[in-house]
Amino acid sequence: MEKFLEIILDHNKIWFGLIFIGSVLNAVSQELVVLNQVQYLSLISFLTGFVIGLVAHIRGKWLWV
Repeated sequence: MEKFLEIILDHNKIWFGLIFIGSVLNAVSQELVVLNQVQYLSLISFLTGFVIGLVAHIRGKWLWV
């Protein structure tokens, strides 16, 4: 259990990207009329947030810093 907790805490940028950035992208994309017809819009938004967090984790810093 302790090892699992360490893994989660070491990947905080990935979790932040997945949860926060994915939620923001999802909320914004839901409001855009152009994207209303996309079936997997939420999945795409959260996957994009995950990828942004993964890149930040690999680089060691966020893309905009």
